[in-house]
Amino acid sequence: MSFARRHLVVRLLLALLLTWLLFGAFGVQALTAPPAPETLAEGRVDLTPFVGLIEDPNGDLPLSEVRRRFYAGETIPAKLGGVNLGYSRSAWWIGFRPAVASAIPLPGARQHLLELAFPTLDRIEFYSPGSVTPIITGDLVPFTQRPIAHRNFVFDLPPAMDAADLVLLRVRSEGTVSVPLTLWSPTAFADYSRVTYAGLAVYFGAVLALLVYNALLWLSIRERMYLDYVLFVGGLAIGLAGFNGLGNEFIWSAWPGFANLAFPLGFSLCSLGVAQFTRSFLSPQLVSPRLDFLLRAGGLLSIATAVVTLGFSYMLGGKMLTVATVSTTSLATLTGLYCLLRKVPAARLFMLAWSLFMLFGIAFALRNYGLIPTNFLTLHGLQFGSVIGMLLLSFALADRIQTERRAKEAAQAEALAAKQLNIENLQRSEHELEQRVAARTAELAAANERLLTSEQQQRDLAQHDMLTGLANRALFSDRLNQALVIAQRDHTRFALLYLDLDKFKPVNDNYGHAVGDVLLKEVAQRMTQRVRESDTVARIGGDEFVILLRAIDAGHGEITVAESIRNSLNQPFQIENHPIAISCSIGIAIYPDHGRTEAELSRQADAAMYRAKEAGRDTMCVAGS
Repeated sequence: MSFARRHLVVRLLLALLLTWLLFGAFGVQALTAPPAPETLAEGRVDLTPFVGLIEDPNGDLPLSEVRRRFYAGETIPAKLGGVNLGYSRSAWWIGFRPAVASAIPLPGARQHLLELAFPTLDRIEFYSPGSVTPIITGDLVPFTQRPIAHRNFVFDLPPAMDAADLVLLRVRSEGTVSVPLTLWSPTAFADYSRVTYAGLAVYFGAVLALLVYNALLWLSIRERMYLDYVLFVGGLAIGLAGFNGLGNEFIWSAWPGFANLAFPLGFSLCSLGVAQFTRSFLSPQLVSPRLDFLLRAGGLLSIATAVVTLGFSYMLGGKMLTVATVSTTSLATLTGLYCLLRKVPAARLFMLAWSLFMLFGIAFALRNYGLIPTNFLTLHGLQFGSVIGMLLLSFALADRIQTERRAKEAAQAEALAAKQLNIENLQRSEHELEQRVAARTAELAAANERLLTSEQQQRDLAQHDMLTGLANRALFSDRLNQALVIAQRDHTRFALLYLDLDKFKPVNDNYGHAVGDVLLKEVAQRMTQRVRESDTVARIGGDEFVILLRAIDAGHGEITVAESIRNSLNQPFQIENHPIAISCSIGIAIYPDHGRTEAELSRQADAAMYRAKEAGRDTMCVAGS
């Protein structure tokens, strides 16, 4: 039996085994849709008919006003298809009265569990009845801080609930805002979780098996198609693991930043893999250069989606992801159909696989826009389509490689004779080429090194004070703007210190500017020794300095640092055998207490510094005091 035939047999056996595992003993049970709400007598209540919604466009609606509106009935009812709000910049309040559980009783349940089954929401605030202190969770919050360890967001509800009780959730997310809420009895929830975890484990086990197997094949035979297939499957696995919460719980639970990005980044890679795999598998450039160009464009759009998501806007990236996913999947199917009409042998299995994948992929993407309802099929259908599609593509790879291997063997036999005739010429020219390449490489390396050195010197001159080596005004302004962005995002505080030297002018008058310059250097060194590496010290004028203290706490650490600097500068300086004594006046402004912009903080710190001078110098003053 030839290698290609054995290769195909192994793939068939592997696919049969994975299919049996997925749709056999565990898969069918794990991926079966939950019963409809009207038939529930097994510990589960779909809360969609019972919840009300309040939109908070500015995100500043107080809790008391929210509760008043809910009790007054000033809410938006949820659609029958589920609470799916698409992409929204608003904060949304979702509330219900736990007593609705009595409409469909949960047998034997004294305590209830509330499940929000959409793991990609950024921030969720859960208010139990009567509480003003929320439980905060979301995919931007570390997994360890969740009240109940589960791939979805699960909350305990108090056992005693009357008709007046109100449960509230405040949801905000840069991605699609979908809030499927379910009320469970603990026993029913445990049974459901066990089965769904088993089903997901089987699914991802199948995906991992295909991923590893094809990665090993690529390492073995170095066919580009296998690498593109691995990119497609790997991106799909990352995206789905981020979407269904399994990755958040077991893989990147300690990295909430990546947990937030895993879904769009994974599917961006998957979309890129779709375009590249289609190009390498069907070779459309041979039959339709226009389709090949469109596939290239789809791949570039997928890369741009990842860049936008990482560096600019999660929401814009999510919308671009929808376009990229629909475009590349549709183009893959269109290319397969065109190649099928052109009698390309590999197009048959490819067309079958991508037809299924396109159907479920488009439904999944349209659900993100809220254009179709969220249900079991639109939420999990991508998993069905993807595993079937991946298995069929695996078969197609084997068939394509077998066909190409035969063609290559024939071509290699024909080319062997011609190759032998040219081998001596190639050996002679190879040595000459190596010498030229080595010489040119050495020249380029030397030129690059000179260029890098020059660029670094120019960058340092542009951003640092030439006398003291401290940051200059331009670099400090950039650091301050960075600190503002981080503090606004993370809700932290930082301090801005304006410092002016007292009695510095007499030094220049009495000893000369050369001594004054040396004094400024030593002042800069002493100040730098009193701050952290993450802080920034800058010289913005003759004897004026400014200091940025990042991430200060509420313990007045900025006062301690300022006092340390003042005491340090009070110590005498010995410059060219001249004992010199100076002091300093310091003004302090704190974000956000004294300002929320660069201009406000600078003005407050500068004014505080002048008040310190007016108070007799050699002291410090805090803005607003």
